[in-house]
Amino acid sequence: MKAWLFLLLLPSLALAMGTPPQKPVAAAPGNPGIMLRDDALKTSPSSAADAVAKLGRGDKVRVLTSNGGWTQVYAAGKTGWVRILSVKSEIAATPDLGALVEAGNRPRDPGRVVAVAGARGLDEVELKAARFNPDELVLLDTYVASRSDAEQFAQLASLTRRDVPYLPAPESASQSSMSKQP
Repeated sequence: MKAWLFLLLLPSLALAMGTPPQKPVAAAPGNPGIMLRDDALKTSPSSAADAVAKLGRGDKVRVLTSNGGWTQVYAAGKTGWVRILSVKSEIAATPDLGALVEAGNRPRDPGRVVAVAGARGLDEVELKAARFNPDELVLLDTYVASRSDAEQFAQLASLTRRDVPYLPAPESASQSSMSKQP
């Protein structure tokens, strides 16, 4: 009889205990974003990296982090990198000026294209504190891109050719100082 009573009360007991705890559904990582243009989803923040997927303009993504001119996103079940100007986060972010300075001090990666958006220039205090550094001129020479690299980038970015005339040759210092004398 006790077994019979237990079997009758078992459904009531289950209802009284409530539903078992449910495992919470994990939210997708990152902040919501949208693709501003078509771009390849790369395995690392480098134009030389392999593409794992193709994202189209208007595709919804999750913005994870940024690194130089690249943004890491989660889309279509994959995580990868797209160019920083190809995606827009739907949550406004505070610009990280320290990261911009750090990006300028990193060793050069020949397959990496870096774009800086939003930096307008130097203020008066920074200009007054500026000092000539000949090492920076040497470093500048390392950023030269070959014609084939530039053409390949232009083709990938769907850029069109536009001829720009050369500037006239500057006058030498001795000619310009003589011409200014009466």
